[in-house]
Amino acid sequence: MYFYRVINVTIIGTGNVAFHLSEVFFKHQEINLVEICGRKKNLPTEFNVFIDYNNNIFKLKKSDFYIICVSDEHIETISKNLNIDNNSTVLHCSGSTHINELSNHYSYGVFYPLQTFSIKKSINFSNIPIIIEGNSNKNLNKIKDLALMLSKKVLETSSKQRIAIHVSAVFTNNFTNYMRIVADEILKLNEIDTKILNPLTFETSDKLKYLSSKDAQTGPALRNDLKTIKKHLNLLKGTDHEKVYKTISSEITKLNNEL
Repeated sequence: MYFYRVINVTIIGTGNVAFHLSEVFFKHQEINLVEICGRKKNLPTEFNVFIDYNNNIFKLKKSDFYIICVSDEHIETISKNLNIDNNSTVLHCSGSTHINELSNHYSYGVFYPLQTFSIKKSINFSNIPIIIEGNSNKNLNKIKDLALMLSKKVLETSSKQRIAIHVSAVFTNNFTNYMRIVADEILKLNEIDTKILNPLTFETSDKLKYLSSKDAQTGPALRNDLKTIKKHLNLLKGTDHEKVYKTISSEITKLNNEL
């Protein structure tokens, strides 16, 4: 008969990342979600009602891993308030926070899922890259074992490499999504349904399965189509978006020398 050891995990935080980790941990046969700890009096209603909740960080139950899922500026403070033994490992989920902000513990590391999380959108963890780091090889292997329970794509990096990944993710996701916000505003001002852009948005993303980002680039700036660019700028004249259009078009035009 095969026996496996259940890994005990505690989540600290009640935001988007905490929610999605709680969902996948709670359903996993080899992981026991011991509890969630947060500042609020009660666990937010979006979370599974069967999860134990604790709002006192000084009275946490014993776990193998304590995963800090809070905003970057609070990670170090929470870490210093954790009173745990040397057999437990403290992790944070930040893309840009150095591992050493947890160095007051004997075993610590990073467990950074490279994905955008929203509570109202379900996530399949199996294809999400999880970026990990540990303060020792032994600890790194423990973190890797946990990560592999969720994802087939686990990457070991340094803190410097992880920050580079996070910056790249901001360009890929946050900045790209902001561009869609701008696009929606332009359409709304001209009384056009914003959903008209959805097929284009989906195709832009889908092309990256087959082409490099450079090879997938199209548009008037790449073609140095000054006539079309001038028409666009006339439409945007006097708006906050005019400068953004000029700056990005200028950068795309430079790609002509590289393609």
